[in-house]
Amino acid sequence: MNDRSQRAQWASHLRDEAGAIAEQQVTAGDTHAPVEGPLPHSRDDTGAAVRAAIRAEREHCAAFVASFAAQAKLLPVLPDATPQQLQSAAALALHIAEALRTGAGG
Repeated sequence: MNDRSQRAQWASHLRDEAGAIAEQQVTAGDTHAPVEGPLPHSRDDTGAAVRAAIRAEREHCAAFVASFAAQAKLLPVLPDATPQQLQSAAALALHIAEALRTGAGG
């Protein structure tokens, strides 16, 4: 939707839909709550949702990788490592986690 009238029409549709959902909620009563609905169908909103999903997945992966900086995670994986090797492995895990968070390296 590139022209202004189409965007205005779609915005009006979304407002109408939100009103209908609010009205349904009133009729449903307190025992029912709406769940997250579909994304708005505009190029801008879909792009923002994709970027948010990518950020969330990167953070999820980064947190998992960063957890390997803890000795409790490293020792079972590297039982024969020296303290210096464990320290290096922990630093590497944190470095990888940061790269995932920032999108560096690919």
